[in-house]
Amino acid sequence: MNNFLKNKHLASRAGFGVHHNNIEKLKSSNQKKLYEQLKSTSNYKPIEIEAYKISYAQYQEMSKATDKKPVNLYNKNHNAAIGKAWQDLMINSPNQLQEKMALFWHGHFATRIQQSLFNVDIINIFRKNALGSFRDLVFEVSKSPAMLNFLNNQQNKKAKANENFARELMELFTVGRGNLYTEKDIKESARAFTGWSYDENGEFRENLKQHDSGEKEFLGKRGNFTGTDIINMILEKPECAEFITRKIYKYLVNETPEEKLIKSLSQKFSESDYQILTLLDEIFLSNWFYSENNIGARVKSPIDLIVGIRRIMPMDTKDGNMIYNFERLLGQHLLQPPNVAGWPSGTEWIDSSTLLLRMKIPSVMAGYKTLDVEPKPNDDVNMGRGENKVVVNKNQNKISIHWESISNILDEDLFSLLLPNPTEKLRNMINEFNTDKSKQHLMISIMSTPEYQLC
Repeated sequence: MNNFLKNKHLASRAGFGVHHNNIEKLKSSNQKKLYEQLKSTSNYKPIEIEAYKISYAQYQEMSKATDKKPVNLYNKNHNAAIGKAWQDLMINSPNQLQEKMALFWHGHFATRIQQSLFNVDIINIFRKNALGSFRDLVFEVSKSPAMLNFLNNQQNKKAKANENFARELMELFTVGRGNLYTEKDIKESARAFTGWSYDENGEFRENLKQHDSGEKEFLGKRGNFTGTDIINMILEKPECAEFITRKIYKYLVNETPEEKLIKSLSQKFSESDYQILTLLDEIFLSNWFYSENNIGARVKSPIDLIVGIRRIMPMDTKDGNMIYNFERLLGQHLLQPPNVAGWPSGTEWIDSSTLLLRMKIPSVMAGYKTLDVEPKPNDDVNMGRGENKVVVNKNQNKISIHWESISNILDEDLFSLLLPNPTEKLRNMINEFNTDKSKQHLMISIMSTPEYQLC
């Protein structure tokens, strides 16, 4: 691989792909220098939508009113604004690795609630801690009102323990399903989390009146454990470091992990006391990351696909609704993961319906074709599968491509720029199809191939 192809691979995994303003940087930078830029967090700011900035007390007043329409409309519009603001950061922020890992944590610690103030809070927890300490991240997420609400820990009281959060903490968030723990461990740890809740201001509190202070037995130890003790005891286990390492490896490198690498990486991750950036440095500064086996080995998630197109092909989305419908049609609607297990990965993103839609989206963005479907309100639950799509007015294109801004890109080798590993056969086939067409059509044709779904 030449220097440009290595940098393109790095940009697609440690970020959301090539930006139209960074072509020359990808040609001239070495991988270490580029990685230092991608992992920067210097420009971090929390997402805050000024038009929807209210206190939790004000939100509570709206929620208590007999007429629920105002609070429902507030949540709907605020959630949409949060998703749009975050997608804009994925497109334009130089802190690419931070936003890429925040998206990972959003799927890992999945919550699905309507309260927009809780949503913006947990998204900013993911973003702030994306490259920091996994230990800190687990504690902040566990104490967030979004997680406490979603997994019912508000109802976890000493008189009647609720096991939802305790179960998912181990099953999905730290050690993996059926690994290390028993059903008794779940029941005992649920007792430790009794009283974890949030107050009238949406702030975490430990309600000691509702906490079960009796002795508990967890992972072979006995004591008067609290929720803090339980999390720390889980983090002591090498199984936790290995579970998180494996999942990050599959997200950033290859869906088929190399077991020797996982063992080595997880050991270093554990020894660093769960410093996420230590693990990422080991991955992105290695030679094996650029192995041919890892090039084009991952299917782009819908967000990777949409954001990647918007980074290389600047556009005006005008009313802004159509572009975000793509998320839901393809099954990855920000702030709305389908369930507590989060979104799928790899080839699970693709079926005959979604592949055809994925291949059509670039032409729709460019105005060459119209989108004749839109998601029903619950389409994100069903991962964009066909039965939830409905025909809409075809006269609806609200996207305008700024072709004048990327005239220099159109003179590049578009196949090498856009595809992970273009074959001569594919080059010849697409070139033949575009013999009498513009370079703009060539770019859209390349983006409309099955190969473009890979990174």
